[in-house]
Amino acid sequence: MHCVTDSNERVGRLIMSAWQITRKDLLLLLKDKRAVVLLLVLPLLFISIVGMSTGQFLTRDDESQRFRILIVDKCDVELSHELVKALQKHRELLVTVVPSPTEASDTLQRGDASLLITIGKNFEARAEELRISEVFNSESGPLAAGPAALDLSLETRPAAIGLGRLLEGVIFTQVIKVVAPVAARKNPVTRTWMNDNPDQESTEVAAVTSVEQNIPKASAVYSWIVPGFTVMFAFFVISVMARSFISERENGTLRRLQMAPISPVSLLAGKTIPFYLTSLLQCSLLFLCGRLLFGMSWGPAPVYLIPVILCTSLAATALGLLLATAVHTDQQVSSYGTTLILVLSSLSGCFFPRDMFPQTMKKISLFTPHGWALKAFDAVLCQATVDLITVSTCCAMLLVFAALFFTVGTWRFRAAN
Repeated sequence: MHCVTDSNERVGRLIMSAWQITRKDLLLLLKDKRAVVLLLVLPLLFISIVGMSTGQFLTRDDESQRFRILIVDKCDVELSHELVKALQKHRELLVTVVPSPTEASDTLQRGDASLLITIGKNFEARAEELRISEVFNSESGPLAAGPAALDLSLETRPAAIGLGRLLEGVIFTQVIKVVAPVAARKNPVTRTWMNDNPDQESTEVAAVTSVEQNIPKASAVYSWIVPGFTVMFAFFVISVMARSFISERENGTLRRLQMAPISPVSLLAGKTIPFYLTSLLQCSLLFLCGRLLFGMSWGPAPVYLIPVILCTSLAATALGLLLATAVHTDQQVSSYGTTLILVLSSLSGCFFPRDMFPQTMKKISLFTPHGWALKAFDAVLCQATVDLITVSTCCAMLLVFAALFFTVGTWRFRAAN
């Protein structure tokens, strides 16, 4: 009975000691203007700038969410005009016909358009040569060569090769829809069916229309921009934590805390919790801004964002503790902390979607806590239904990282003192 009582008293003292340190550090953190700017103001400012640059905040307009396509029509016949009209009707495309090929090419090279389509002089003749069976079997027939089979050339601006490939697929879908009636009129069966159903778009090929679903919507783009920068800024806390330790070491406060009847675990927990709470506030604000400024979706079940944010912040603050025990000067914090933040953010996919990584890089990214956090956010935000297995696995791995960082940081702190 006495053992249980002593144990409870010991736990109570540990908690009380940790809370007193937490309270002290929270007050100091609120007075530290540089830390507040770095952890709260800077991320909000940064994400607001991204919103303005993409037309989603203050500069909101409809054209900013549409992909600019230039068309040079060298064929200039009714069929090519139909193709232009079909592309202009697409809600995600902003199509402009440019009479001069040189002007169109210069506009593309300046980055003022995503794609340049040149309709060649033989477009109508190539379309007339098609048979309806070749339209439906585009993988092995003449259409296997893509738009070039119809004397169409597509040029993507240099900085948007990946996006250009998606747009090319969408463009080719519209081309198929336009040229299919030409081929269908030459076939007795389809010609009769078309005459019996004049109000139906009988020439649409259902097998290729699914490509349109791959056009990146604005809100979908923000579903990786906001989590990416949220994760990156969450780990900015490591530099602030390290500077806090150095400041207390130089002022002698840390030495006095060590001489007090406080266990090292209580001491480190008390100094970690304030930054953990700050990181939670930071992540919550960034996702809130993502919703308000960008209109981004929080996924089918936003409640699952909570455990991901909790585990991500825990891994970030634990890494901050480890860094704090490894550096001794402010210069080392700036050097090691900044390098660590940028390298881990680059490897994990904070700056670039992990879905576009090669398989090798995807595996490498999972050696970082950032990679697991981004994978978890993707499972919550970008799926029709939340992948609970993936979310649970990622959260478990983030907890493993946190435990590892905290354990090593505690060991280094004890060894150094």
